Amino acid sequence: MLDESPELFLDEIQDWVALSHDIQLSKSALHYLIHDVGITYKLLHKAASEQDEEAQEAFRTFMRDHLVADQVVTADETSKDNRTIFQQWGRSPSGNQATIDANFVHGEHYSIVAAITVDGCIRTQIVSGSVDGDEFFDFVVEDVVRCGSTFQAVT
Repeated sequence: MLDESPELFLDEIQDWVALSHDIQLSKSALHYLIHDVGITYKLLHKAASEQDEEAQEAFRTFMRDHLVADQVVTADETSKDNRTIFQQWGRSPSGNQATIDANFVHGEHYSIVAAITVDGCIRTQIVSGSVDGDEFFDFVVEDVVRCGSTFQAVT
């Protein structure tokens, strides 16, 4: 159960045990039982629920087999607002990261788009709000590809 929902509170686990097994446990007893089987309470790692492990591995294999580092330019967009809220602590076996699938809350914020090579950051753009697909495409075509012959890392 904790593999699927590491963010559960002790009272939620307590309710599940009572309903599923007809056993009443105190929160402290439940905490010690969970700890004794090697599950600890830790900061949750947030993973995108859309990620595709097989596609990622196929991409890594292609990159390793067909490209050298100087040929690669990576570009990405990131943003942050203070309204993205999710439970930050959860349980998982000792030595394993506690991960929760979480939706990202969008709102009024700033976004930054950057293109990076092995030599450093070559182009950046900061916009108010989110960067949509068309804006990202324009950044890649107008700022990165068209300026490709004049790449100099931003220091």
